[in-house]
Parts: sequence; C-alpha cells; structure tokens
Amino acid sequence: MASAKSATAAARWGGLTADEVGRIIRRHWNEIKYCYEKELTRNPNLAGKIVTSFTIGGTGHVQDCDVAETSLNDPTVEDCVVKIIKRIQFPAPKGGGIVLVSYPFIFQSSGQ
Repeated sequence: MASAKSATAAARWGGLTADEVGRIIRRHWNEIKYCYEKELTRNPNLAGKIVTSFTIGGTGHVQDCDVAETSLNDPTVEDCVVKIIKRIQFPAPKGGGIVLVSYPFIFQSSGQ
C-alpha cells in the first residue's frame, strides 16, 4: 500500500486561487497516485517529492508542464504525473490570462 499526498499550490499568478487548483488536482488524485504505486512494485523503497510547474491557459487547458524539482528521481513516475497534469481541464481563469502554478507531490510507501 502506498501513501501519496499533494500540498497546496505553492505559487500562482492569475485568475485561479490555490484552492481552486488544488480541488481540481484532487479530482485526479487516484490517477497521479497510480503513477507512483505502479513503480513502487518495482522499487519498494521509492519515496520522495516531485514539484511540478505548469501553466494554465485562458481557456483552462494546461499549456505546459515540467518537473521543476525532484527528490524521487524516477523518470517513469515523473513523466506519468506530467502527462496526467497536461490532460487536466481547469476552470478558465477569471479575466482571461494565464495561471502559473508550482505544485508539489510527496510520495512514500505506507511502510516508510
């Protein structure tokens, strides 16, 4: 069994609040957690933090997403998380414009 958690969006600019971004991320939490759990079967000691950096465009689509920081150091998990974030549809930011987000995810197995 794995435990993974997300934290509040660490930084954002634009027409969406950190709470709004977090609420949408939580709707996709099982998909994100699966990225980690799938690799945990191959590496039972896999644990760490991934900080993603992404841009939400004026229509709510994610324009780009990258791993800004990682202590997990597992490209398979990191790429999987990035792909999921890129597919997420957020509400259109108030007033148009873009929203820059830095969002951390912490992964550890329940045995750690």
